[in-house]
Amino acid sequence: MGILNSIWTFLITSNELNIKLMLIPFTFIEIYIGMALFLNIFNIKVNAQKKCFYVVFVSIISIANNFTMPNPFNIFANYILCFILIILIFKMTPFKAFLSAVSSVSIFALIGCLILNPYITISHITTEELSNIPIYKIIYLMIMYTISFMIIFILKKKKLWINFFEDIDRKNKSMILINFIFGILTLILQTCILFYYVDTLPMIITFLSFIPFLAYFVISIYSLTRVLKLNVTTKKLESAEEYNRTLHILHDNVRGFKHDFDNIVTTIGGYIRTSDMEGLQHYYLQLEDDCQRVNNLYLLNPEIINNPRYL
Repeated sequence: MGILNSIWTFLITSNELNIKLMLIPFTFIEIYIGMALFLNIFNIKVNAQKKCFYVVFVSIISIANNFTMPNPFNIFANYILCFILIILIFKMTPFKAFLSAVSSVSIFALIGCLILNPYITISHITTEELSNIPIYKIIYLMIMYTISFMIIFILKKKKLWINFFEDIDRKNKSMILINFIFGILTLILQTCILFYYVDTLPMIITFLSFIPFLAYFVISIYSLTRVLKLNVTTKKLESAEEYNRTLHILHDNVRGFKHDFDNIVTTIGGYIRTSDMEGLQHYYLQLEDDCQRVNNLYLLNPEIINNPRYL
């Protein structure tokens, strides 16, 4: 009974150190959810060993940062760490790693901001109590994690992933990157405003304030898919044009060969009709010389020149 009383006292006592200690196991859960989000969003296939290494390593460093660095510097340090390790562990390009880190952070921030006002309103608490009393923080995090797992399940079930960033040219990548940066800045500003004024804003205002932001992300994603389709269509047209040019070259070569072959057959037929075997023999020797010269020209094949061992 005394142990239960101690646990309950720990959970309801306002203490910053208690919050940091309580968040240690939740850090591993949060890092795993963030990883699962961007892996499913971008349809990235990695083995379990890399996943475990990422979760454990990032979680340990994040916990150390939370105890040694003040807010919000520890948060920024954790984001930079995630970005670097995504590149190193999952072998992504910096562009895709940035989008992966940003996407998971944005989803977490959106979920947290959307449920913050309803949660403190229903619980009849303040943001300070939410930040300093473990029991309120645990319930709040559990709600966030539950919604996040639901999103991951939907992404897997409906196969709603994005896997086209390698096919986009540099110009479009720059536009996408700028678009995401402005989106993140808007999200940060919206989050700060909501956090500091959540106690005074009505719940309906909080909800309505995020509708334009959600619409922005939906329109951005739709625009990205249109850019992808346009990019793929352009590449297909270029391939079709190249294939068409190759067919023209082959057709010209076949037509030239047909013309030469017709001349050879006609000439041979002329010698046979006139019973000119001496002329036919002389013409045949000329053909042999021409064939030998063609065989010598074959040595100019780039594959043979670049790979002399095939000679």
